[in-house]
Amino acid sequence: MDRSLMAALESLRIALHVTRVAIFRLHASDETYTLRRIYDIQTPSSRFVTRDHIVFPTEDVHCFAHLYDGNMFVGHTNELDGNVRTIFEEHAIQSFMIAPIFIHDERWGCVSVVDCEQKRMFSAHERAIFFALARTIGESIKREQTVQELQQLKQEMEQMNATLQRKMEEEVRKNREKDFMLIEQSRYATMGEMLRNIAHQWRQPLNVLGLLLQDIQEAYAYGELDESYLRTSIQKCFIQIQHMSRTINDFRNFFKPHKEATYFRPIQAIRQALKIISASLDHNEVHLHVQNRTRAHMYGFPNEMSQVLINLLTNACEQFVARDIARRIICIRTYADDAFIYIQVKDNAGGIDETIQKHMFEPYVTTKKDGTGLGLYMSKMIVTKMNGDLFVSSSKKGATFTIRMPRINKGGRGL
Repeated sequence: MDRSLMAALESLRIALHVTRVAIFRLHASDETYTLRRIYDIQTPSSRFVTRDHIVFPTEDVHCFAHLYDGNMFVGHTNELDGNVRTIFEEHAIQSFMIAPIFIHDERWGCVSVVDCEQKRMFSAHERAIFFALARTIGESIKREQTVQELQQLKQEMEQMNATLQRKMEEEVRKNREKDFMLIEQSRYATMGEMLRNIAHQWRQPLNVLGLLLQDIQEAYAYGELDESYLRTSIQKCFIQIQHMSRTINDFRNFFKPHKEATYFRPIQAIRQALKIISASLDHNEVHLHVQNRTRAHMYGFPNEMSQVLINLLTNACEQFVARDIARRIICIRTYADDAFIYIQVKDNAGGIDETIQKHMFEPYVTTKKDGTGLGLYMSKMIVTKMNGDLFVSSSKKGATFTIRMPRINKGGRGL
């Protein structure tokens, strides 16, 4: 077994962060398509067991059509069928890249990388490195795999590895900068939305205060203003001011960051969200129904969950207004099964266009004229950070957003 080639394969495995890299020799007949394992490199912790010979019936060879054409075969196991899928599943393969090895324009075999840890998309740069390796291996075999040439291959792989590492570090840096910008933009959008909600909350008490002050002025003008009348009016004014003060406290508490995750029931997050947005819903004549059918606990950040609910309710409210829906209804329903807790937000705002629905959890996707397209993206991030999921279904009547969270007992273990 050639140490230089093994070192090159190990460098490729590390560079691509995969479970296994292997080289197979091809033996084809009229009835079977046989791959014989020549070299095999795996992660130290891998329990990957591979037969020395893998035999595919000819009816399954169509899966490898790309290799016949001199191209790579890249994909996920769940996209395959027949014996090929069965064999890949037996080896716990989730993602793979296979490239042909040609010697004198004939198919000699193939080189493969597989990922048993996750379903992933290999980047164009990773594919280019991998395809280049397959071609280099073919040339090396054609030149009888001399030690000097394999050492050069190892050096090339190390350079590729270093280049790939630099590229990955650069991409990580860019992604962090992008995430920071998204968070900042989302924060400003949230602040604007909260200011609108405060305005809705204060509109009624400000109207009452205005009427009380006007009443005092008229009472004075008509000589009806005495100590008792003034005391009563001032007391009424203070009631409205206290209501406005409580509103500010609610908003301030809402924006207090939770430094540590905690146990909470879904109804707690719902109530906190409604404290913030109820006035806006009333202003837009939205009828809200809450059906709480679970007392199970979830684990995470209650205020952030409330923010997700506010985003969903705000989106529904804006759709009602944009489409001029006459009878506006939102239903919030909570329920649980043995493993998960669900919070559903369902509206009758007319549903979501299929082309939008496919991309609506991506950043900057919006149907609103002045929308940022970040609300649902950030909501998805928040729920995912708490090990949950957020998904949507739609019909002609309206949309249903479902938050699914792991069901947790107070001891910290999943139920």
